[in-house]
Amino acid sequence: MKGYLAFPPLSSAPKVPLQLSETDPTSACTTWSNQPQGASQSEDSGDLEEKLEGERRRRREQERALSERSEVEWVRAGGVLRDASGRRDRVRTERIRQELQLQDMEGQRIVRWEASETRWRTIQSSPAPITFVDFPWPLAEHVSSRDLNSLTRRAISNFLFESLAVRGNATTKRERIRSALLRWHPDKISVLLSRVVSDDLELVREGIHVVFGILKSLQVAERTGVL
Repeated sequence: MKGYLAFPPLSSAPKVPLQLSETDPTSACTTWSNQPQGASQSEDSGDLEEKLEGERRRRREQERALSERSEVEWVRAGGVLRDASGRRDRVRTERIRQELQLQDMEGQRIVRWEASETRWRTIQSSPAPITFVDFPWPLAEHVSSRDLNSLTRRAISNFLFESLAVRGNATTKRERIRSALLRWHPDKISVLLSRVVSDDLELVREGIHVVFGILKSLQVAERTGVL
């Protein structure tokens, strides 16, 4: 007798439908797609035009600056400018020529002041003996002889104040006088005096006395408004 294997009948389990997410797969682009494209393009166009205008403005400024430099160099070399019609523009030429002269004068004043300050720093940092000629007297020109006659009120005041007239300077006469008084005070300058050679010691001491007296008189004049 043949045997048979009995299997339970296959159950017909209900098919569960695949549940898709309720989120619309196109929703990720919803924010972008809902933006009005015309407004976005208009903004981009406006930004581009603003950028181009800025570049054009910078280019015009560079060209104008280059043209002005060329004119200045031409006048400096002795040339005469011409207007749009080709006629000689003497007014503009003279204006540039005067500006160049003023710049040269201001530059010379700054150079003289800075040279004096350099002499002070050099002589303070050096241990070498000092002579009357070596001393950094407050004068536009470096002294070349052992002579106190060059230490006049006019010469000292002109040197102290000439660089104050340079455009852009922020130092006042009062401040310049005060700093000079501190520098030339007998107690402050005694360190330099101790290094003066014996042959020039009395002459340098007398010169310091003259300079300090002139500075005091300038201070009084500045305070009373006479300066």
